[in-house]
Amino acid sequence: MPPPATASLGSLSPSSALRRVAVLVVLVLLTETAPLEISLVYPAVPSLSVEFGAAAADIVVAAVSLSAAMSIPLTGRLADRLGIKRVMLACSATFAAGSLLCALANGLPMLVTGRILQGTVGGLLSLSYALVRRVFPPSQVPLVLGVAATGIGVSGVAAPFLGGHLTDAYGFRSVFWFLLILVLVMLPCAALVLPGERPLPVVPAQRAGRSASRARQRLDVPGALLLGIALGAALTGVGRSSSAGWTAGEVPASLAAAILLGVVFVRRERRLARSGVEPAVDLGLLTSPGMRTTLPLAVLGSAVVAAVGFLLPQMVQGEQHIGALASALWTFPLGVSALVGGPLGGIVARRHSPRRAALLATSAFGLAVLPHGRAQLGVLMAVFGLGLGLQYPALSNLVTEAVPLTQAATGTALLAACSQLGAGAGVALLGGLRDTSGPATPATFSLAYLACAACSALAFTTAALMRHGRTPATGGTGAPAPRQGLASPATHAPSPTTKETPA
Repeated sequence: MPPPATASLGSLSPSSALRRVAVLVVLVLLTETAPLEISLVYPAVPSLSVEFGAAAADIVVAAVSLSAAMSIPLTGRLADRLGIKRVMLACSATFAAGSLLCALANGLPMLVTGRILQGTVGGLLSLSYALVRRVFPPSQVPLVLGVAATGIGVSGVAAPFLGGHLTDAYGFRSVFWFLLILVLVMLPCAALVLPGERPLPVVPAQRAGRSASRARQRLDVPGALLLGIALGAALTGVGRSSSAGWTAGEVPASLAAAILLGVVFVRRERRLARSGVEPAVDLGLLTSPGMRTTLPLAVLGSAVVAAVGFLLPQMVQGEQHIGALASALWTFPLGVSALVGGPLGGIVARRHSPRRAALLATSAFGLAVLPHGRAQLGVLMAVFGLGLGLQYPALSNLVTEAVPLTQAATGTALLAACSQLGAGAGVALLGGLRDTSGPATPATFSLAYLACAACSALAFTTAALMRHGRTPATGGTGAPAPRQGLASPATHAPSPTTKETPA
């Protein structure tokens, strides 16, 4: 049996420091499309409501998250098998097609179709984490993961201003033209700068009475799609509960479908593993000591982040009676501090532990969402932004330390899927607790923010109790080896003498 792929960590590293910087810059800018497709569109929601109706605007916003939740499991698995660069370029090209459809949309069906195509980039940030692990030397990985997350801060700073200006000056379609131009500029840069990967032969499953030819593995596309549909059904049910109520027909139906599809998925993956066929997701990965605490932490943290992102503009605009562009000044401290929190989280993970970075992030969330007056809002939003920046390198380093290199993209895709579920639940369950019966006042949002504080406390407790991630991050060299008896994915890092291959 070949040696574990973790022995080749960092062997795809570009030959010069300048090339590594170029790779990191391209990754940050390319993955920026994922948060921008949401944050740029938020200021355009009122215009979308005028054009298509309030209910239609909600569909346009929700379509991206639903598409991302459904596509992330498949993109992660494809990236492990075919190469991360290839999948990132394919997702970006699909995003460009979706942006064009949105910009040219003459009706709601065309606009929603475009948004569904845009949602396929939802897993780009998680794929960039996996690529960082394969490109950079292990000693640099923890910090680089923090720097790679700075795009979240950039979108937090720029998107409210840019989205508000474009919408006010040129209409909502200008937002999609901007996204199209951005991705068309970045696609050739990514094709030239990002290193390719050379697929190596699959390690066959060693099962009694089976030859290597019979154990040859194939990509379980139906299984990945089944998981994606189950996640999409769960996100739909939770999302609709805030407006329709838990007893509305589509809510329990969606949740029941999610549970049923989830059971079918688990039984299918177990059957495939027993028969020697490589499953879409190694269920042992989900239940491994590191992932079974990291993934719930991702759900809880993302729920708080999404709820605050949903509540804050409404609170500011309602209390101050100002528009979307002016309200961006109140959220500006959040984005700036998130820019600082990303690299800081990488430093904390490398020098101390990823768990400590997670504890700092959840502590910041809990402090920032406690009841406060208007005078403290800017300071507390800066604290919240710091927690937001810390959270991404904390979670990505926790996954890096828990997953073998051969399953790096699958592991980070599971992280992204749980984050999508957490975000949907946060908006529906936590954000839905605001009082909509009268004009916006501090009391209107007090219950919702207290619920966010409780969720932050639960996230902090989860991080405090986890046994995983208590030592300085190693960049994946301390991750477990692939389990015996299961096939390893086809895409491995080549030996240090192997040249990079184009996508």
